[in-house]
Amino acid sequence: MEPGYQSEAKFEGLWMTRRVKLGDILQILTSQGVSYAQVTHKNPEYGHLIRVFAGFHPTQPKDHNSVVNAEVQFSAFFPVQSAVNQALLSVVSNIAIPKSLQEFPTFRSRNGGPGGSIWLWNGDKAVRLERELSTDGLKYPVRGIISAPLLVERIEKGYRPERHDIW
Repeated sequence: MEPGYQSEAKFEGLWMTRRVKLGDILQILTSQGVSYAQVTHKNPEYGHLIRVFAGFHPTQPKDHNSVVNAEVQFSAFFPVQSAVNQALLSVVSNIAIPKSLQEFPTFRSRNGGPGGSIWLWNGDKAVRLERELSTDGLKYPVRGIISAPLLVERIEKGYRPERHDIW
């Protein structure tokens, strides 16, 4: 853990959890091994956006820059602060967000179930599509907030948005 980035600090006899910040690197323990994600954005409605990096690590990397330069397996809104408070995952460092991850991604959603209208959202406004999604459009993350068990399940099963099974 880098100096100054301890997950807890003692304050007047109470344990206070560190506030999550943009750039934080999250260590996620799974049955397949250790995975990493980075907090890249915060949306007023959905909360923290994390980018989960592909692959598992047998040991904690000395330099987390190598982690954030790996391929992004998926992006998702996730209640990071709550998960850190409950020690479901830990913040291991804070580094600059790579240029390739600084732009807010386009999300997709479908209203009305299969066959319903398709919407694209850029974090600010949503636009209804008048056509089906292209193959590239299927790579957009699905709009919504995921739970800690779903985060771990997706990491373990190699989830990719283009293979989202309820689409």
